[in-house]
Amino acid sequence: MSRKVFKGEMISMPKIIENLEEEIAQTALELFRDNPYQNVSMRKIASEVGIAVGTLYNYYPNKWELYIGVFEESWRETYQVLKKSCQQSEQNYLQGYLELITEEMAAKKSIVRELFRYIMNDLEIGEEEQKQKFNRIRFPKVLINQIYELFVNILKKEFELELNKDDSNLYRLFTMIQTDIPLLDQNFADKSDNIQFLYQIISSYVVKKFNN
Repeated sequence: MSRKVFKGEMISMPKIIENLEEEIAQTALELFRDNPYQNVSMRKIASEVGIAVGTLYNYYPNKWELYIGVFEESWRETYQVLKKSCQQSEQNYLQGYLELITEEMAAKKSIVRELFRYIMNDLEIGEEEQKQKFNRIRFPKVLINQIYELFVNILKKEFELELNKDDSNLYRLFTMIQTDIPLLDQNFADKSDNIQFLYQIISSYVVKKFNN
């Protein structure tokens, strides 16, 4: 905390933190990952960042919006990682995609699980509000189309096929894979085997369906 002389008195000035919004997001994600949602308060987040709680409220109106904001931002970063990996890879495009998306989903799993539990046990919200909250913590809608288009481009490069992203069967395949990844991770410990299993499913389906 810096200090400044004002009319003969020493007054405290708030310290300036570079990249404050990024610092808030990273700190909040770590706290949500390591603690139950209800045990993470705005005051605790502000304290960990080293700012006044009022400053935190200037960025986010409440804990729920903070959570959604940083969670969606983490998925935007995931998309950029996937996109960069696809652009730089010269082979094994699909393998790399499955490894990265599996890793990212595993990193977010504990946060999502805690939040689902919190919403289910919140007796103060009705069924409709509960449904809306569930929808917001699933795979963020703002990114689904971007990641789906990336997935289709990866399939094109992997199997050297002309594919139409508007094909409903491709979107079904994408949705199934995104759903199956956390289920496999929950029930089968060997991530390498899980990835190979998904690769074989995708490969068999795409080649059979579209290689005419």
